[in-house]
Amino acid sequence: MKAAVIRKYGKPDVLQVEEVQEPVLGSRDVKIAVSASSVNPVDFKTRSGKIFFISGLRFPKILGGDVAGRVLACGDAVQHLSPGDEVYGFSSAPTRGGAYAEVMCCKADRLAHKPVELSMSEAAAIPLAGSTAYQALYKQGELQPGMRVLITGATGGVGHFAVQLARAADCQVTGVCHSRNRSLAEELGCDEVIAYDEEDFRKRHGTYDLILDAAAKFGYGSCRPALTEKGIYVSTIPAPGIMLRHLWSRYASGRRGRFVSAHANTADLERMSRLVETGQLRPHIEHRFPLTGIADAHRLSETERVRGKIVIEIGE
Repeated sequence: MKAAVIRKYGKPDVLQVEEVQEPVLGSRDVKIAVSASSVNPVDFKTRSGKIFFISGLRFPKILGGDVAGRVLACGDAVQHLSPGDEVYGFSSAPTRGGAYAEVMCCKADRLAHKPVELSMSEAAAIPLAGSTAYQALYKQGELQPGMRVLITGATGGVGHFAVQLARAADCQVTGVCHSRNRSLAEELGCDEVIAYDEEDFRKRHGTYDLILDAAAKFGYGSCRPALTEKGIYVSTIPAPGIMLRHLWSRYASGRRGRFVSAHANTADLERMSRLVETGQLRPHIEHRFPLTGIADAHRLSETERVRGKIVIEIGE
């Protein structure tokens, strides 16, 4: 099979498409003919070596956590999926992903049936970013109807899903993005848009019940004054300070700071599938690349100016 392989850490050019052996199916695994994957920040951070302490020093590596495709075979312990099923999901260890390939193996409990309303490319855009947004809002942010929610990076990978999820929960949503992305933020469902190149949202004291710093650019300390008395701040980056606040916030009753580290599971994917079915959740795909264009896709992702998602189209 063909796969985009790295044999050392470095710039995007270390990604090379090669012929490699297919992965071996485990008892709890599903073997998938990959139709599409997508690029997430963890992919280029792994490739560059920025998180080598997590990804390790063993090579070669096939990156890519997100996957959409057709089931080729199932391990003996798999019960909810069968060969021929169309599925989507992501590896719970994205640094060892495997989806930048024509075939990958993934644990069955990290997959769900693909929504029929979506193409394979659209489905591949959702899993990691969508799960991060869902778990940030509901599991860390304790999202409830009627909340005033602010989302930074509102038109980015995680942010554009978070806006739609908060709207689906009947919350009042403020999106923070660059002024050039205002129209997309409004299309996604923001009730209000704050352009960070024109205004600092942090000066609006005591305004928001929940701040999701999807852009991970601001930090709890500077966002704290913009929270209500029992407001929650959630970051997508587990910096040391926010990790300590995350632990303390389990016992605190006032303003709290937390972080999200998404974990793959069928239940959350199925919840998002139902929102897709009702028209409340849809991925925005800004760019599509073939597998041979993976290096260019990484270059683009590293600019951190992409609206929505970058998809890698691999198979049929």
